[in-house]
Order: sequence, then C-alpha cells, then structure tokens
Amino acid sequence: MPDKSHCRHILSDGATGIGRSSQNTIRIDPSYNNVSGHHALIYKSQKGIIVQDLQSTNGTYVNGLRVTESELQIGDELSLGKTGPRFILTESLLPPESIAPDQEKPSEKPEAEIVDQNIQHLHEMSMTGLLENKILGNRLGPDDMQVLLKDQKRLEKIIERGRVSQSQSNLIKSAFIASRSKLKMYLFISVTGFITAALVISFFAIRAHQYKTLLGKAKSLKTEMADCDKEITFLRKEKKSEESLTKKILDLREKQTELTTLKSRFNEDDFKEFYSDPLEMKIDHIMMRYGETEYFIPEEMIQRVRHHINVFTRGGDKSLASRFISRKDSYFPMIQRIFKENKLPIDLAYIAMLESGLDPQALSPAGAKGLWQLMPNTARRFGLKVNGNLDERTDPEKSTVAAAEYFRELLGMFGSRSAVMLCMAAYNAGEGRILNALRKIDDPLQNRDFWYIYRMGVLAEETNEYIPRVIALMIISESPEEYGVEVTSR
Repeated sequence: MPDKSHCRHILSDGATGIGRSSQNTIRIDPSYNNVSGHHALIYKSQKGIIVQDLQSTNGTYVNGLRVTESELQIGDELSLGKTGPRFILTESLLPPESIAPDQEKPSEKPEAEIVDQNIQHLHEMSMTGLLENKILGNRLGPDDMQVLLKDQKRLEKIIERGRVSQSQSNLIKSAFIASRSKLKMYLFISVTGFITAALVISFFAIRAHQYKTLLGKAKSLKTEMADCDKEITFLRKEKKSEESLTKKILDLREKQTELTTLKSRFNEDDFKEFYSDPLEMKIDHIMMRYGETEYFIPEEMIQRVRHHINVFTRGGDKSLASRFISRKDSYFPMIQRIFKENKLPIDLAYIAMLESGLDPQALSPAGAKGLWQLMPNTARRFGLKVNGNLDERTDPEKSTVAAAEYFRELLGMFGSRSAVMLCMAAYNAGEGRILNALRKIDDPLQNRDFWYIYRMGVLAEETNEYIPRVIALMIISESPEEYGVEVTSR
C-alpha cells in the first residue's frame, strides 16, 4: 500500500493539482489506478477553497456527492473516485508545546491542509508535516527550527521521507548535532540564542542560493522557449517543410516538460516571475482551470487576445463587452447550473456570450439562431423542435440543455490533452474539420492536442481567431473595471 504519511499537505494560495502524474503538487501513488493522472485542482484564495474535477475518469466526490466544482469547508471529505483516496480538510494548528512560555499564541488565521483519513496520530503528524512543508517552501523560521531540534524522531522522520534534498538533510543533521553539543556546554543560552540564529541564517542562505539558481534556470528556459516559438511562427508563415516544423514543435514540448518540472519546485507566489507580460499570466491561469499542464502559449495567441480585448472594449460603456456582460446575470446562472449538472466546465458559458452576445433571439445570416447559434439540423439532433410553428432554439433553457449534450459529445470525442480547447474549436468549425486536422498529424497519440494543430497552421483562420476571442471575453468579464468597461444590470 502507498505510504500514507506523504498524504498531508498545507494548501498554498492558488492552484494545487492532485493526481498520479508527477507534475501534480500532490502526487497520488501510482498503485491507485482509479485516480487519473490529473484528477482535480484545489484553488485557495481569500474568498475560500474550491475543488474542481478535471474530467477525471472516476470523478471527484465531496462528502459522498460527485462534483464538477464545489466549495470546501473545514471538515469536508474529499474523495478521488468513489472508492479512491479520501482526504479531509482541516486547519493546521501548532501543538501547544511548540510555543515558548513567554510567547503569545499566534493571532494569524491557521493554514488549511488536506489530510489522508487513514493517518494515525494526527496531532503529531500535523506538526511534522507543517515543518516539512516549511522546509520545502523556504518558510522555516527560528521558532520552527527550535521545535525541529527538540525532537530527534521528528527530524529523522522528515529526512526518511525523502522529500527534502540531500543538502537540506545535511544542514538539519548538523544543526541537531550542534544544538545537542552546545546544550551540554551550557552555551545554548535560550530559544533565540546566537548559535541557533547562526544555523538558521546559514540554512536560509544556502536554500535561497539554490532557489535563486533554479529560478534563473527556469527564466532562461522560458526565454529559449519564446525563441523557439518565434522560429515555429516563421517556419509556418514561410511554409517551410512540415518535418522542420514538427521537429521544432517537439523541441518546444521537451522544453515545456522541463519547465513544468521546475515550476513544481517553486512557491505559488513566485510563478509571477515566469511572466514578462501580465496578459500571458491571465491566459495561463485560465488554462490551469481547464486542466492544461504541458503547453506554451504562443506569442501570436497572446497578441490576438490583446487585439480582441481592445476590439470588445472600444467605446467604453457603449462597447460590445459592456452590452454582453450586462446580460451575464440574466443567463449565466442558468447556463452554469445546467453545465454543472452535466459535469461540464462552466467557462464554456462564454461561448454563448461570443456566439450571440447572450441574445436568445439572435439570428445569423447562415440561419444559426438562439443563445448558442445552433443550426437547424444540429438543434434537431439534440432534441430541439425546429419547424414552421415552433423554434426551441430561442428557448434559453432548452437550447442550453441541447448545447450541453453537444459539448459532452465533443469532450468525449476529444478526450485528451487540451480537450476543452479542441471542444471550443470544434464548436466553431464543426467536429469533422477538427478530426480531419488531427488526422494530418504524423504521431496522433503524442500530438493530439490543440496547441500542436494551432502551431502547425492546419486550422481555418476563423477558428484560430475563435479561441482568443473567447479568452478575451473571459478576461474582460472577470475584471471589467480594469478595462474600463461599465456593466449595468438588465
């Protein structure tokens, strides 16, 4: 059975991935074959903690109920699959003995953590896990060092787990030996003595140097990827050989895999160091919500998103974005409720915003109609009545149910990396065109994802523009004031 002692984790602000893949922050032992590689994400922010299922095979459960997305409260049970690993959300509290008699108890709010329910001695493990995570996250303070040095068994347990590096292990051992020796010589004056302070400073200095080196390597790697991406754009526009283009894309993918591994060793707060463009960071956060892991956003995509943000916000309070977002409260609650019931990503609601401007009566020159701009044959295919007397495409709820069925079919068809992105592209171009694009790939098993066919230039120009337009609306809608968009309720 897997080692349960590795299943306690302090939740950092931002996204925490859970699954069997080594790219996750919380990696589940591979012997749990009912857990997907990228099973779920937990988002922690000032507003609370949310878990989101990443279209896992066996589902994500909160208190026994399968969820697509759910807010977590202290005491809630999280299960990966009906019979998979189970966790409980707790508050991480320091045990009383870790606080010196002359110190006041900490006033800050306790950190949240998820704990495997099979762990024994939760109180003791809580402190051990907290110290271990502080070492890994470069957050170990003098008081923490005092607690660590008081208990040899706890220190040995942290080292035996193998999560801390060899240099960290050596430093901890040296600190312990030094503290024992100085105690015997009565030179270990107090809990804030000079010996311990020096050891802590030494520990932090070495750790900071290692951290800085890794961060520099990650930044350098990202620069290399940007240069590689420019070469790909050049090769595609100059219509160079497909073999050269494919080789360069695969080279970019190898670098991305390396960067993903490096990023897993950093604190969430340092992720901003990877971005020179704030817009790229916003797009990246959206990709994380879709369960994307290994990708590199093309500069071309970033510029097209920026272009469409400018188009949608032109005109201030009279802009397209203002009109569209003002209708959001009227239709998004219904759309997102239906999508949750169908276990679909709720962000797909933005497709309706782009397709019709959230106008149920919208009619295109080609004959598409309603919130989702369904063509007559597609609407009938998913159960809507479209005839001379009745057109249910204009019924917001019925048409949304039909759209949900269509999205489920598309996600099942493109159930692979970047499935949501492929689903969006297929909604615009039709599943037939996307399947034809995928058939042109030499190695469909390795390269069956949106970013590959986007870079290969096999999608129609309209479809290439469709994705950045949806993303632009999402970004504006989530921060309208930042883009000067005035939103009024309708």
